Amino acid sequence: MRIIIDTDPAMGTLAGDPEDSFAIMLAINSPEVDIEGITVVQGNVPAEKGFSNASHLLDLLGRQDVPLKRGCLRPMNPRRSTQIRWLERRYDSRQIVEKVEPTGKDADAVSFLLETVLAAPGEISLVTIGPLTNVAVAMQRSPDFARSVKRIVMMGGTAECAGNISPAAEFNYWQDPDAADIVFRSGADLTMVGLDVCHQTHLSPEQLQESTRSGTALGKFVQEATEPWFNARSRGGSRSLHLYDSLATAVAINANLVTLEDSYVEIETGDGPAQGMSVSHHKRFQRAIFGHAETNARVALDVEAETFSNLFRDRVLAFILNER
Repeated sequence: MRIIIDTDPAMGTLAGDPEDSFAIMLAINSPEVDIEGITVVQGNVPAEKGFSNASHLLDLLGRQDVPLKRGCLRPMNPRRSTQIRWLERRYDSRQIVEKVEPTGKDADAVSFLLETVLAAPGEISLVTIGPLTNVAVAMQRSPDFARSVKRIVMMGGTAECAGNISPAAEFNYWQDPDAADIVFRSGADLTMVGLDVCHQTHLSPEQLQESTRSGTALGKFVQEATEPWFNARSRGGSRSLHLYDSLATAVAINANLVTLEDSYVEIETGDGPAQGMSVSHHKRFQRAIFGHAETNARVALDVEAETFSNLFRDRVLAFILNER
């Protein structure tokens, strides 16, 4: 299968969520997958930092052949002041990787998405593990983009549980509600892998320490980059890291890992406390009451957690341990 990963990788920015990079490793070590490119978006960290982090990871993995493009630096709506303040505070976070500035087409992820997808209609899936800004802008630029994508598997949203950035919203949709709204209204084939299933996945610091004990360059990088995040999680009362982005990537490879229900999903785009909330009408009576005759997405409601854990162990943890 051919995929593009749209991501906001923070592994390389201390105290940033490192999990996007595990998802990239999972895709790279999946023989079923051909990665057409990686596009970086604002989110966990500014896209400038995310691009440098992804570039460093690809160097460590020896995969400089994978096209890497930097995309949107801010949410679509310049009046999203809370989200922009969140982002701008992260410019001060310490980097442990060299800053890399994209040049020319490498600084235009949206054009890359358009050119790649439109050149092969119905063949390329998007795996979005950050805010949907890049994808929504591509949809705005070309009315053919949404119907030319084979499918979009998104890490984002909630169907039945509370949010993680606010009581109502999951982070990726909250960081750019307007982009999420555009995507859900686009008519593209959408799969939403939200907190309902992601919170059933876990990675302990002991598991990661075991995989980094060989002392390779990759192992040392992963250890240094993840330790502050585990420490922050521990202070918050949890010792494990949820594998949000890795699960979404795994679902793109094998949808049987999760139980999917047809749904009509709406995004709250107001500026109140529920902004970014995903409202999932995955029960027939809900769609009937609120007049949604059609569905616009499939939402994940349950996960084969042990099967996914074994996949992650084999394709990510074992790879970090054995990489030379």
